[in-house]
Amino acid sequence: RTRSFERWSAKARDGAEIGGGRRIATSMDVSEATPGASGALVRLYLCRHGQTDSNAVETIQGSGVDRPLSELGLGQAKSISDALREVPLDLVGSSTLTRAIQTAEAICQRHPGVHRVEHTGLREMSFGDYEGKVLEDVRDVDRDICQKWTAGTVDERWPGGGESPVEVVGRARAALRDLGILGFNCERGVRHVAVVSHGRLNAFLLASLLGIGIEAYNTIIQDNCCINVIDIDPCATVDSTTAATGVLLNFRGHLAA
Repeated sequence: RTRSFERWSAKARDGAEIGGGRRIATSMDVSEATPGASGALVRLYLCRHGQTDSNAVETIQGSGVDRPLSELGLGQAKSISDALREVPLDLVGSSTLTRAIQTAEAICQRHPGVHRVEHTGLREMSFGDYEGKVLEDVRDVDRDICQKWTAGTVDERWPGGGESPVEVVGRARAALRDLGILGFNCERGVRHVAVVSHGRLNAFLLASLLGIGIEAYNTIIQDNCCINVIDIDPCATVDSTTAATGVLLNFRGHLAA
């Protein structure tokens, strides 16, 4: 069954099953996931931003609706900062959208002096003319395009001038290259990196990096302010489908029930 737009938050499971029947932990304490990045690997803490008022009423934000965090979202950002406080972060990256910037800045408060980078390639998928519309009003459009994507037509663009999953993954992978996480010299030096991005981009990117295929993105749930932990070989090519190993997906244990 196709998972539509922002309704991925419903059922995070212990040991989430992703494409190909693989299972990755969802309930591990983040502190148990932090000692990694041994050898030449980079440990990436890929996070989704905190909630905005648009998230709360299911308005499509994409890359064109730039809303700040709500009061709840600000609290979530503090929680994610607390969860990552013991991680020896070398770099904190984010998209250039306000909701991601505010979440990343909260993380930085626990890591004074950490290198901070904003990158346009980490912005949420563009939904073209549909940005600013309430999801319920365009449910049929959402369902139809998601069905095409999960059937493998991942070069199909969102109607009305939006992006395709392939385009989103391409720029997101290029952003990881620019941050020294992927397709770079192994001697770059970063070992623990937190990146704050967006729900749809995260799902596409994780499906691609973990080698299950972009079309399996709908098996990867991304709640507001979740944490995903993956180990990446920085020497892998930018388009490699075997560059990453999943450690933890959609972790939410730091958020209030």
